[in-house]
Amino acid sequence: MARPTARRPVPAALAAAAVPLVLAACSQPPTTSPGSGTPAPAPTPTGVPSSRTTTDAPLTPPSSVVPPRVHAATAVAAYLRDHDLTGLTRTGDESVTEAVLTSCPGGPTVARDVGPTAYARVWEGPGGVRADVAAITYPDLATAARTVGPLLDAAAGCRAPGPAKGVTTTVTDQRRDVAEGMPLGRVDVTRTSPDQTRHDYVGVVQVGNVLVRLTYSSVDAKVATEKGSTALALLARDVQRL
Repeated sequence: MARPTARRPVPAALAAAAVPLVLAACSQPPTTSPGSGTPAPAPTPTGVPSSRTTTDAPLTPPSSVVPPRVHAATAVAAYLRDHDLTGLTRTGDESVTEAVLTSCPGGPTVARDVGPTAYARVWEGPGGVRADVAAITYPDLATAARTVGPLLDAAAGCRAPGPAKGVTTTVTDQRRDVAEGMPLGRVDVTRTSPDQTRHDYVGVVQVGNVLVRLTYSSVDAKVATEKGSTALALLARDVQRL
């Protein structure tokens, strides 16, 4: 009888190349694996908050997930100062003077004046695309976790405010997740006025002792969601490596 052939390990470089952006995948509702026998949950209706709390399992073994840790404020500030968003252009350095963390229109907000532990920046691009990033570095993990908790809860239960000044707001895909070991809250926000309709991807993620919020806005909902979720994933992973 033929001897069984041992499975050869996949080279690390190949495995890394095959792993897609897990944070970006959080922009899509979770699905079940083929043959699992469990149907995928129905999508959340527009404007109705999701009652579930989901966890996006990392595509790498659990033992390889980077444990949360304290990142030096100076290293975080240096990285953010030189960071850019692909395809967009920075606005003036003095255009934003306050770092604001929020996940839902009308929801809880955390703000700090820009300085050694707080960062804010705005980018613009063709077709009215706009993105802004805010980040606040805390002295320890516990403080960051206590601060982000209400923001993640607000994302999971986000409800659209009523019409105001001719603008109607709707929210979809409200959720609280854990992506690659990092707590994440995200919401898609659509604002419709007589002039135009704009779509925002809003994501808040805790990377150790650093909280990052990114809002990516476009007249195209697909652009806002895909570009925004990818940009936040890259930011989070970069900060995680500091």
